[in-house]
Amino acid sequence: MKTDSVTLAAVTGGTVQGPVSFFSGLSIDSRAVRAGDLFVAIPGPNHDGHDFLAQALAVANGALVSRAVPGGAIPEGKCVVRVADTLAALRVWARYVLDCVRPKVVAITGSVGKTTTKELAAGILARRFSVARTTGNRNNGIGLPLEVARIGEGTEIAVLELGMSTPGEIRLLSDLVRPAVGVVTAVTAAHFGSFHSMDGIEHAKGEILSGMSAESVFVANADDPRSLAIGRRHRGPVLRYGLTGEPGLDASARNLAEEPGGTRFLLELRGRSADVSLPLPGRHNVSNFLAAAAAASALSVTAEEAAAAAPALRAARHRGEVRRLDGDLLLYDDSYNSSPAALRAAWSAFLGTAGSRRKVAVIGEMLELGRKSRDFHFEAGRDLGGRFDVLVAVRGDAAALADGALTGSAGAGTVVFAVDAAEAEAVVAGLLAPGDALFVKGSRGVGLDRLVEAIAARGQGGRR
Repeated sequence: MKTDSVTLAAVTGGTVQGPVSFFSGLSIDSRAVRAGDLFVAIPGPNHDGHDFLAQALAVANGALVSRAVPGGAIPEGKCVVRVADTLAALRVWARYVLDCVRPKVVAITGSVGKTTTKELAAGILARRFSVARTTGNRNNGIGLPLEVARIGEGTEIAVLELGMSTPGEIRLLSDLVRPAVGVVTAVTAAHFGSFHSMDGIEHAKGEILSGMSAESVFVANADDPRSLAIGRRHRGPVLRYGLTGEPGLDASARNLAEEPGGTRFLLELRGRSADVSLPLPGRHNVSNFLAAAAAASALSVTAEEAAAAAPALRAARHRGEVRRLDGDLLLYDDSYNSSPAALRAAWSAFLGTAGSRRKVAVIGEMLELGRKSRDFHFEAGRDLGGRFDVLVAVRGDAAALADGALTGSAGAGTVVFAVDAAEAEAVVAGLLAPGDALFVKGSRGVGLDRLVEAIAARGQGGRR
């Protein structure tokens, strides 16, 4: 939302130094600021935005700071707004934007599927409403307020992803955005670096209820007992979705048929039904669609409208993208992140897409699994054993995944361990052949997205 330095200072309790300035955007990255932006200088563990103030003010119209700035350091015609804490001020401003624009907020969290569900929900709702959505990985205590502060006037619905790395983070985000609709896709093994039990993860995901009122609608995954348990704690209405065919679900799929690159099914949504052709492979994506459709139905979207939106929906970048490259190479790119449950779901979808092709799997380390990390990797490898032609396990505890695959049905010559993404890229480049199917998945910190881009650059192909 556009603003000026006087309003910004009044809302955040700051003081203005310099002339009145107007801002059309916000940025926390001095390298990405544009003319008209407000640069928000946030101190961090590795970098402090204040150290890049001069670089930012060479382009931006002004800056939000928490340190004194000498008058001579402010270029002519620019201003700074000084506050006690820039991150706290950004959150206050984000809440002010929501109060002014007043969009209905759909907030989505979960151990798996939250980004895809967010994209699907936004795509369904955008056919009827003016929709804003979080972009990239801006789902944490800094990124989400920044995204919210950018919401434009006239936005009717904001579809927001709530991420989590520590206890209390989702509570903070939910209290900020006050969801009209809250979704928990699933609670599975992840984040064991910060949480030591599944109960702890469930409790943290359940913090989404903190910002929800008795009028807010909670969307629960009936196939996930912990999502349902969170729903039982909600004081308002609950919608349930699932694939199990349990009677009485608010959103379900019947006659599901998996096809290369997609799925077809009959959507049953709150008493109405419609045929859906979803261009995303795997049962897990059908579940994500059901979550999105249920959330949209809380805002009056019908089964027919959700089905009409389906053919145009796409996976977010590096999250289950299916691409065909030159040489008839099929690439299943799920390199953005990983966890044991997400790996199982993606692998199942890949098998349905790859068919009889030679299957090459590149699987990176799954991070944030704590002291059980090697056990989780070993079990994942054992589950995969013998279901690929070549497995390249990448970095750290993925060595245990390779060991697990060899314990399973994998032959000794079919498993390779690479110490990092660069070594994996060299290995893969040397073994791919025309007609192969390549599966890539790993946690973001492993950097397998760079491997994907390198492979794609050798054989460019469009998204399917």
